[in-house]
Amino acid sequence: MKKWVLIIFGVVLIGVILVWRLMTSGLNEFVEGFQVEHNLKDSNLVLMNVEISPDQKFKLVAYQFDRGGFGYSRVYWSVVPNDSTMFNLEEGIFPDGYRGLGWTKENELIIEKWEPYYYKDGDIDLTDKSLLNGVRIMIKE
Repeated sequence: MKKWVLIIFGVVLIGVILVWRLMTSGLNEFVEGFQVEHNLKDSNLVLMNVEISPDQKFKLVAYQFDRGGFGYSRVYWSVVPNDSTMFNLEEGIFPDGYRGLGWTKENELIIEKWEPYYYKDGDIDLTDKSLLNGVRIMIKE
């Protein structure tokens, strides 16, 4: 009797280990689907707005990510050089709590402080006339 209990326990234990292994490998693929690259070539990136500065040197990009059946991600704003080979948006992402509105005639980026609906990573206070990725900003009150 003890021998049969040990055999059944061993088979069940092996089955549990196999199921756990299959679930975790599928989970890794699932998690990788949610990791995004802030890159204009990302197939899940949805451009909402691109506005080029008056001097044609920078562009303000508003975008989000399509997460399939889970809907769309939050909106991101990034300011990057207006270069046809520049696809990486990550270096110019605005800090949480700020959003881009447009450009002044003097090539200053107009941004607005706002309270996002998602959890902010931290509080960063930008000041008027400071630089964001090499662009002078103007904060709209």
